[in-house]
Amino acid sequence: MTLGEGVLKRERFTEKERRNLAILDIIRRTREVSRAEISKITHLNIVTISNYIDDYIAKGLVLEKGYDVSTGGRRPELLEINSKFGYTIGIDLGSPHIMEDSCIVGTLVDTSGRIICKVKVRKEEENQEKFINRIMGIVRDLYGKSKVEKARVKGVGVAIWGVLDRYKGTVRYAVEKGGIFSYAALQSAIEREFDTPTLVEHDATAGALGEKWMGLGLSTEAENILYMCSDSSCGLILSGELYYGASKSAGELNINPPSPDYKDDNCWAKYDYGCGFRSRGIDLGISSRAKSSLSHKGNGNSKILQLVNGRIDSVSLNTVIEAARFQDKLAMELLTEAGDYLGAKIAFLINLFNPDSIVIGRGMEKGGDIFMDAVRKSVKKWAYEESLKVARIVPASLGEDSIACGASALVMQQVFARI
Repeated sequence: MTLGEGVLKRERFTEKERRNLAILDIIRRTREVSRAEISKITHLNIVTISNYIDDYIAKGLVLEKGYDVSTGGRRPELLEINSKFGYTIGIDLGSPHIMEDSCIVGTLVDTSGRIICKVKVRKEEENQEKFINRIMGIVRDLYGKSKVEKARVKGVGVAIWGVLDRYKGTVRYAVEKGGIFSYAALQSAIEREFDTPTLVEHDATAGALGEKWMGLGLSTEAENILYMCSDSSCGLILSGELYYGASKSAGELNINPPSPDYKDDNCWAKYDYGCGFRSRGIDLGISSRAKSSLSHKGNGNSKILQLVNGRIDSVSLNTVIEAARFQDKLAMELLTEAGDYLGAKIAFLINLFNPDSIVIGRGMEKGGDIFMDAVRKSVKKWAYEESLKVARIVPASLGEDSIACGASALVMQQVFARI
């Protein structure tokens, strides 16, 4: 069974694979650790740990690195991950909303979880063939800039938006008039040219793993994590493992828009702007609301307008965030209102899943303290105290890299599990 086939057929790990992941992740995160320390953390006896470690050393994944200070008796030998054992590539295909700063991000990561090379290109409206060619170019650039041999790359992970159909190899953008994209065609193209296993995963799911696997904001103790791709979808890690659902399409946060031939054509239109079951867009509607507000009298002196030289059509999320740094009243109101709205949605998820960590990503982490404070205040208002007291709400520590890094981590996780 190849890496790609294994992931498509099952997502849950065997007991041996879970042990591999637990042991290797301890070594990777702690950088230097002894067998005795691993035994203490995992609650596995020292003989079992030694058998696993000996196998990793024989395969070149773990290295012995000198001795630790003795506390009595034989000095314990320290272990570390061989960062040059192999590399993985992760591609974040970006938000389906094409905005002024929409980008596709690619990362090449070593075994220890360090980014060796990064490629970032602007996302544009283009047909499927051109889009696939653009992704292929990013993979080529990662190989070229990093100078890593193709044989050293263990696989490519691709993070994509929307509702995935694992049986047809397609993804549907879950909004009105959402299009269908064949991710299987992209997967086949990468495997054909680069001769490496390729996994395709939901972007929010990749983001959740990226923050747990490589992010600095979450500790190893975080076992129940929600990664928020704005208000459109969330990645779920429950009891330490990625959660996919029965048909592997869990995590969508909005109800399915009625088809165009639905007998009540105005059904969807009747939901007002504040409806929590309808996505406001990747920027939570901040840019559109800013443009609308600036079109009315009374906001002519806003810093937002100054930053775009009076061109209202050029206003973006980044413009509003920048204006808020200057204490612009309108900008701060927009960020506060958006945070209040998203916080209510997060509160519902906290009540439902009882997570220990909620990570806000997909660009909204740039909203700063004004936005994050509004989110937390809203969550405190709507979430049950029993669930709220254990929940941390943090911005994505990896920023725009969290989803691409998560796609890389998905591949490395499979390598670790099946070593």
